[in-house]
Amino acid sequence: MKTRLLVVAGLALTIWLAGVLFTTDLAVPVRDVRRFKNVLMVFPHADDETVNCGGAIRRFSTAGATVTLLLLTSGERGNPEGTPDASLKALRRREAEQAAGILGVSRLIQEDFGDGQLGDRREQVTAYLSREIAQINPDLILTHDLAGLDGHEDHVACSEILRELKRRELPHVSLWYAALPPRVLRLLQLVGQLATDASLDAKRAIPTHRLFIGSEVAPKVQAWYAYRSQRGSLGRGLWRFLPAWIALSMLQYEYFAEST
Repeated sequence: MKTRLLVVAGLALTIWLAGVLFTTDLAVPVRDVRRFKNVLMVFPHADDETVNCGGAIRRFSTAGATVTLLLLTSGERGNPEGTPDASLKALRRREAEQAAGILGVSRLIQEDFGDGQLGDRREQVTAYLSREIAQINPDLILTHDLAGLDGHEDHVACSEILRELKRRELPHVSLWYAALPPRVLRLLQLVGQLATDASLDAKRAIPTHRLFIGSEVAPKVQAWYAYRSQRGSLGRGLWRFLPAWIALSMLQYEYFAEST
């Protein structure tokens, strides 16, 4: 029995190390987080921040930066049917508060522009973000890339709005898009976690740098598990056979593309 357990543990470790090697793109340069002191994360839904850059949030926090997380919707459509559920609002707000505490977020702002409605309320959202960013005065903003990872209309609208604000009002502020190396994207498409879509692929940002997460992957995984209402979002296709903590822990780096 002991020998069998050792064999299974050795096999699991081998698979995990292979996953780490596969998801690490050594051609992408490493960036130091310590130059940024006031970081703003802007995402449409609670859990977007953890999946895309939970390790970076924790890394910025432990490096001494002030980290603000701004969520634009209450996520009331965050169910398998994608239909409005008022009870989800309070639940996802509580989950976001718990995750933010785990990740070391200094300030959490939760707005309610309507889940699935950011594109329709673009002018209102743009004006709001312009005011909030001026007040927060960040030196770095993080958000989705123009493909929105999975093409969600809120993800795309959020990215487009911030890109326009960067061009028009914020030339001095760094804007980073959460990105993935092409081979990781292909793997996610292969296992059915992301749909293959040529129009989305054309909008995807190619990583310009990566941040080492290392031990911060543990709080990232913990923060993800705080989102109990969203557990199914990392379990589509063949990916459902791999526990979320294993999948997330394989990503020892998080990748970003700097907007110019």
